[in-house]
Amino acid sequence: MNTLMNFPSTRQNQQQLSKNHLIIFLQVFRVDCVNPESESKLAKADNENFNKPIGDPEAAEIESELYGLQIIENGDLEELHELGSGTFGTVYYGKWGGTDVVIKRIKSSCFAGRMSEQERLTKDFWREAKVLSTLHHPNVVAFYGVVPDGPGGTLSTVTEYMLHGSLRNVLLKKERVLDRRKRIMIAMDAAFGMEYLHLKSIVHFDLKCDNLLVNLGDPERPVCKVGDFGLSRIKRNTLVSGGVRGTLPWMAPGLLDGNSIRVSEKVDIFSFGITMWEILTGEEPYANMHCGAIIGGIVNNTLRPSIPKRCDSEWKKLIKKC
Repeated sequence: MNTLMNFPSTRQNQQQLSKNHLIIFLQVFRVDCVNPESESKLAKADNENFNKPIGDPEAAEIESELYGLQIIENGDLEELHELGSGTFGTVYYGKWGGTDVVIKRIKSSCFAGRMSEQERLTKDFWREAKVLSTLHHPNVVAFYGVVPDGPGGTLSTVTEYMLHGSLRNVLLKKERVLDRRKRIMIAMDAAFGMEYLHLKSIVHFDLKCDNLLVNLGDPERPVCKVGDFGLSRIKRNTLVSGGVRGTLPWMAPGLLDGNSIRVSEKVDIFSFGITMWEILTGEEPYANMHCGAIIGGIVNNTLRPSIPKRCDSEWKKLIKKC
């Protein structure tokens, strides 16, 4: 591993190894890999109606059984501390039968809204749970089950816990420096995880360092896994219905120009290029720019992150290619 991650001294060997690195990365992100005529049962189910009452544990259990999801009793979970909170949910670190887990709960305040909003939220919940339950890969966060009987009848998912949280948080902590070799391994892990998702006809739509989870417990071999599938979609006929979803500035031009009603999984590849820039610099792209300027620059192909001169030539090539 050490030999592979360090460029040799001779120019000829260095060029060959650089070429090999690039080939591996590009093979990982091949896109013409799914038969457009094969639509999975999961994709068909994604079109079905999920108008179950959001706070109905009995309906939730029926839904769980319908899609083969493991039911986890709320009483079997121990919430230890909050990891983060958003508009619709709160994420906790906890224990399930002695195993470290992440518990993602839909906020009870969401149940007080209009019925249409509750139904949309319920549909999104079951869609994400269905997607997660079909994924089994060492570079994708593992899904354990759903909790239909949370506080106030809330719904929750239980997933694998990664010791050091998001890659973004690790990059922000200057005391934990990731050397070049570790950054390459983390990028490769992310690429393998994304390759697997694309082979499963899943487009992530929100690939960024915030959604890459890491375990740096082994000083020689960091582990990175793709997580947070709240915006993911099932691909049909090699294309996915478009629309503005994702996070600026990781969003591809095709998601922002308003003209493309269907986009491919290549939007994830664009995001991977921005993510590689994040891994290299440890910074957030366009941090001081207004959203309108970012959107205009991306759509017009006049705005891309400035790549530092210290960047390896092959890493730079891949960022630009993505």
